[in-house]
Amino acid sequence: MGRDSGSFVTDAGKVLFAVSVGVLVPPRARAQVHSVFQRACNIETDSGELVTLLAPGCGNLPHGICCAPPIGSLFPRLRQGQMAILDGATLRIPAARLAVHLSRAAIWNGTVAAALPGLSRAEPHGALRELCETLREHAPDQGVTPALFSSGCPRSTIERALIARMAQSLPVLARATDTGDAGAVVSALSVLVGLGDGLTPAGDDFIVGYLAALWSRSHREPVVAALLGALAVPVDKLSLHTNAISRQMLLDALQGQFAERLADVVRSVCGGGNVAGAAMRALEVGHSSGADVLCGLLFGYSPAPTALPIRGRTTARHIADRHAARGGDRLLIGRT
Repeated sequence: MGRDSGSFVTDAGKVLFAVSVGVLVPPRARAQVHSVFQRACNIETDSGELVTLLAPGCGNLPHGICCAPPIGSLFPRLRQGQMAILDGATLRIPAARLAVHLSRAAIWNGTVAAALPGLSRAEPHGALRELCETLREHAPDQGVTPALFSSGCPRSTIERALIARMAQSLPVLARATDTGDAGAVVSALSVLVGLGDGLTPAGDDFIVGYLAALWSRSHREPVVAALLGALAVPVDKLSLHTNAISRQMLLDALQGQFAERLADVVRSVCGGGNVAGAAMRALEVGHSSGADVLCGLLFGYSPAPTALPIRGRTTARHIADRHAARGGDRLLIGRT
């Protein structure tokens, strides 16, 4: 038996040590492998929670277990349906001959920092302007960001549908957030849940960012704190209308628990840190998921100004479509 950088190999298989465990990971559960990716594996417990086994460098999650290096060919050995057991000190997947020891791991908490006074006023705070500009310049050309910031007309049916849904829901969501109208918030969110394709649909990512901003604001704004309390049950029900991975992400957000890279952006926005740097790291998540989450965060902090561009852009798009239908040159929509 030999030790090497936090792991050792025996005849029974490879034993790893976790460096951190999310605060929402259940200590004991019977489970099975739900889905396997290049650097992550989701494990579904009998109660329906998804625990994510993460390769080094992926960032912490509320339901995540981050492994210490080296992990070698760990993830290729994992298969959907393999039995998994959490026994308090260890995560075991016998069919993969895998055990991850949790006793040395730090408990990671994904709460977000308290917003600065006045951060959600009509005139966006400097940190929010920096976040907005980072999204404009570096976000991918898919998901929510093009719907909010693109200088051109929608190029695909999916993008047109996304813009139409966002245009329908965001002005309503902005007003409802400002007034603390939980019923109207739920109605607007119902349009976004499950919206888009991919592992975590764009609409779900946007909602997670939106909820992160509300939790941040709730430390100083009693109306927002009350709104979050009123959203818990209805948004839990809405989460049934998306896939299991997005559902877990939404349920964690309802408890005020978020991914590390999003929490880092919030900390930078609220604490005078490097907003652009934190945002760039968040943008590395998925193809457009990181950007979609940050759009939701921006909106949640400053709803009214963020809702205006898409409403104006949608109006201009309808004008452009009518013009094109009459045989004229297609109008370009100016950058908002």
